Amino acid sequence: DYVPVGHVSKIYVHPVKSCRGLEVGEAQVTKQGLKWEGVMDRHLLILDDKGSFFNGRTMDPSIVLISPKCVGDGQVRLEAPGMDPLTLSGPKGSVLDVRMWDMDGDAADCGPEAAAWLDKFFGKPGHKLVMSTPRSKKRHTIEHWRYKHYAEPDDKVGFQDQTALLVTSEASLDDLNKRLATPVDMRNFRPNIVVSGCEPFQEDDWLYMRIGQVEMRTVLPCNRCLMTTIDPETGVRDGKQEPLKTLRSYRINTEEKYKGLFQGPLFGLKCAVDREGRVCVGDTVYACV
Repeated sequence: DYVPVGHVSKIYVHPVKSCRGLEVGEAQVTKQGLKWEGVMDRHLLILDDKGSFFNGRTMDPSIVLISPKCVGDGQVRLEAPGMDPLTLSGPKGSVLDVRMWDMDGDAADCGPEAAAWLDKFFGKPGHKLVMSTPRSKKRHTIEHWRYKHYAEPDDKVGFQDQTALLVTSEASLDDLNKRLATPVDMRNFRPNIVVSGCEPFQEDDWLYMRIGQVEMRTVLPCNRCLMTTIDPETGVRDGKQEPLKTLRSYRINTEEKYKGLFQGPLFGLKCAVDREGRVCVGDTVYACV
């Protein structure tokens, strides 16, 4: 049975993977993630000069300072410190194969203007911006080794790591911040939906969630990485690897059913969408445990 566990306190849409997210008051929830003003969450991706996906784990952490804005009709404008804004005019035609976290898909190249903008921002050549369009081949969650026994065959995404949504709770962040010398922001964890009103890490037990008409299914807990150590306001990595170091001290998996699945500490839930709809800040969150 579903029981009320809290309310939606924040909603974030990230138009470009690994770049700054937008805090919004409401969003459409689709099978492939959040959608706001015609723009899908993490359906734009930066590639490096080798064609590999460009992210804050291993590459330049200043990527988090790129601030995509939604400017209507599904268009995105790139903004960043020291850069002139660039409104993207959409995919330019050529289709590229994209392999990310063992999951294969494809994407349309957004063209030389976007590439030149990224080259200037990062100070080196060879970048591309690509888009997972409605016609693109989506990446199937079940292809990832960690998810193959937990995802459904129809679970697929653009350029989110593995699942359509990431859900976290305010209480879990508060619990972590009490243990840190310098508190961190929820933006460090890059969620889509943040829940308030529950107990710390109560979300670990939520198998299914319902918000209005939306029905979500927890696929796996979220295994955390070095991306969490980048300050979202400065683009600088924490020298002591916080908050990851502290999370490792008490959030390493101990459940037998997940043995061998996770190397990093757990914070938040990777969720698939079983029924689409709209979510708004303030909505009641129901969970089935």
